Amino acid sequence: MVTLTKKTVCALFCGLLFSVSAFAMDVEGSFMLNGGLGIGALKPNLENNNNSLLIGGRLQADYAIRCYLSIGLESGFSTAQIGNSDFSVGVIPIMARIAWHPFAFKKLDPYLVGKAGYGIGFWTKEGKEYNWKDPYGGFVWGANLGTRYFFTETIGIFIEAGYECQGFYWEHPGMEVGKWDDAADGRTFAIIGLTFKFGGR
Repeated sequence: MVTLTKKTVCALFCGLLFSVSAFAMDVEGSFMLNGGLGIGALKPNLENNNNSLLIGGRLQADYAIRCYLSIGLESGFSTAQIGNSDFSVGVIPIMARIAWHPFAFKKLDPYLVGKAGYGIGFWTKEGKEYNWKDPYGGFVWGANLGTRYFFTETIGIFIEAGYECQGFYWEHPGMEVGKWDDAADGRTFAIIGLTFKFGGR
């Protein structure tokens, strides 16, 4: 009975390997373009302020230099209110991406991506509490698990879930306690949208 079970498992495993190799999508030389919505949270480094929803748009471009490896760029924008204040801060991240594609099925492209770059900070809404100076960004990095599913040879959807960190910093000049700096940490947890595939073999 045990031997029969082992043979059955072995046969199923070999069949899966054959299916993957027989119906694999050759992505080498292809250009992938993703456009979607990013969702996360903003945590101000201020007392008595809760997390705020961080939301924005993303554009990602990847080129498959090997069957299992792609490189690319990512940008877009994200914005969130600073805790309970009437200020909203935003960032434009500009990042380089590198992704590992362990499997390339006919319609499914799972991958692991690492990215890093710089975020440009800006006000999306300036409140009336204080005369704060314009915010500035800083180092942005992230690591995501993602997958693309293609309805046709060129059009599909994608989702990336993981962790992306960006920082926002600004100054408070002319206050009674003097000038000081404040900051907020942005976290993007998921990006979802449409994907397009061009070229390839």
